[in-house]
Amino acid sequence: MFIINIIGFILVLGLVILIHELGHFIMAKRAGILCHEFAIGMGPIVYSKRKGETLYSVRAIPIGGFVMMAGEEVDSEILKKGQEIRFTKNKSGKIDQIILDVENDKYQDAERITVETFDLKGKNHEPLMINEHDVSRKAHYITSKKKLQIAPYNRSFESKSLGARFLAIFSGPFMNFVLAFILFVLLAFFIGFPKETDAQGSITTVIGRVQEGTPAEGKIEVGDKLIRVDGVNVEDHWQEFTEVVAQDRGNRNLEIRLHRGDWRNHPDTTFERIDVTITPIIHIFNIGVSSHEEAGEDLIIGPVQSNTPARNAGLRGGDEITKINDQSMESWRNVVSYIENNLDKDVLSVQVLRDGSHYTFDVEPHSKEILDSQNVAPVQNTIGVAPEHEFMFLRSFSRAGGNVVDSSTMIFDTLRLLFSDAVGIGDLAGPVGIYSITTSALQQGLFTLMQWVALLSVNLGILNLLPVPALDGGRLVFLGYEAVTRRKVNKTVENYLHLIMFFLLIALILYVTYNDILRLFN
Repeated sequence: MFIINIIGFILVLGLVILIHELGHFIMAKRAGILCHEFAIGMGPIVYSKRKGETLYSVRAIPIGGFVMMAGEEVDSEILKKGQEIRFTKNKSGKIDQIILDVENDKYQDAERITVETFDLKGKNHEPLMINEHDVSRKAHYITSKKKLQIAPYNRSFESKSLGARFLAIFSGPFMNFVLAFILFVLLAFFIGFPKETDAQGSITTVIGRVQEGTPAEGKIEVGDKLIRVDGVNVEDHWQEFTEVVAQDRGNRNLEIRLHRGDWRNHPDTTFERIDVTITPIIHIFNIGVSSHEEAGEDLIIGPVQSNTPARNAGLRGGDEITKINDQSMESWRNVVSYIENNLDKDVLSVQVLRDGSHYTFDVEPHSKEILDSQNVAPVQNTIGVAPEHEFMFLRSFSRAGGNVVDSSTMIFDTLRLLFSDAVGIGDLAGPVGIYSITTSALQQGLFTLMQWVALLSVNLGILNLLPVPALDGGRLVFLGYEAVTRRKVNKTVENYLHLIMFFLLIALILYVTYNDILRLFN
């Protein structure tokens, strides 16, 4: 299972990075920019293959990628005056290989010279030359470790128009939004939309899916029609059913009446009226606990997930809640009511019964602001049923667009909370956190995994658009400055800012990863 999780993590992260870098690469090539390397991952090269003028590589650490464009360096001129080189010429008599490692045994027969004058840029369409020798515009530098094509000025990033450079940078994050949109469209295709009416045009409350491992499993069947819930008629609309269930989130005994059988074709005769009692699972998301599905009215909590306020405070699955802030809790209704009426509390003192002894834990709940930013209600209850769904082509695209917007809004809300001190740097998830979420999504099935990849892709797109040096957004800021002032930013200053921020971002990733590992072991 561990191997499958690792492979899934690499594929998921690799996909969102590949799409991002592909956006940069396509627009750079379209603009005529020489791309030395297209890399997925960072660190040492694991696999590489040269095709045309670009080296395609996979690197050892799967946490990033890059497209190496000619002309982005502070000093892109490798050759220096007074330097000794060897060279070879092509059939046209032009230098096609500039050998920098002059002691390389492989090239001992090549002519050796000292560079006195050279022009390998050809800014005004001048021919390229070294001393009195003409140089091919597709010549390569040869070192002991690699082969690198020279970059005449017309093939460099800096020579292109402002619009072309903007597209080469912006297209990376843009492709992440495209990937998310495609995934959300596919999800809408596969899952469909809740049916509002049946084939006869009547409003329907027919069960289309019963989720495994939920309270409804074994009691409700696909094809059953909802009639009443706790004495309230709900057969007119599915929304009525969800509203009745949500009105009493602490209810652990939900009385549901169903019609089962061939009621569609013979509604008056061939169906069976069934009454079932469902025990919903109550999820208290602001502290991270749920009711135990087999405990009935007993206040026993189910498994407590890692990295939740409850788990961090010391609560464990099987604990029985007895008091919250010194108030006795007699039922789940008491618990739900107290939680919903005290969402402004910074600390909830939860007393539990564990192995015959009472223990008290101070839980620091998520604030309502944080939950709202993630579109999560403080308390929810789960039965495990869903209505019948139908395929709707055009609506799938509008839904996908809405999902991309909602995902973006959620991420911006999270960033806002980060800058308002509602959450801290230690709450962020790095590569280890992404691995943990990816493995959880893998266990929940293809649709959950697709939704997670879409959210991750939007996340990567937005983070790269932040106006921070070393990120795409920072580069766009420099282009914006050039557009306004009609003057390019000093290249040395820009690259040093990118370099400094790059190391700061690496330090941030290491810090976040350290916290991820601590949470994993906790």
